Amino acid sequence: MRKGIGLIWAIIILLLIATLMTAVTKIAFFSVKHTSDTYMIQRAQLFMQSAIENAILAIEGYDRSGGNCLKTIHFTDEDGRFKANITILRYYIYKKCPNNCNICVPIKTGFSNGYVLMDVKVASLNSAKNDNKKIVLEKVTLQRP
Repeated sequence: MRKGIGLIWAIIILLLIATLMTAVTKIAFFSVKHTSDTYMIQRAQLFMQSAIENAILAIEGYDRSGGNCLKTIHFTDEDGRFKANITILRYYIYKKCPNNCNICVPIKTGFSNGYVLMDVKVASLNSAKNDNKKIVLEKVTLQRP
């Protein structure tokens, strides 16, 4: 009789240890996934800031001699992880706007001359480098080139 009860207790203890190990493994998996997701989101935010700065440089270097203005800019990072689509919503220009620029708003004060309202969208590209995770960030920002 004693040998049978000892065997039952051994099986119960083994089942408890197996259940505990399964729970620990799942918690570790969620921790790794959370760390990976946080890393990817931070990379996307850094790429967004870089895209905004590059857009400001592109606006400053754009040839406006024909009276046109730059409306969209597209960037892809060198690793092929993210793409950025920047839409320029408004140019705020002191007194006189270019002729062919329908998104220009004339303003009355020189302090705000040259501000640009931009809609920046960053999305991850499907690749093995991103672990096929889809990240989309959007930001509307007012910048002064």
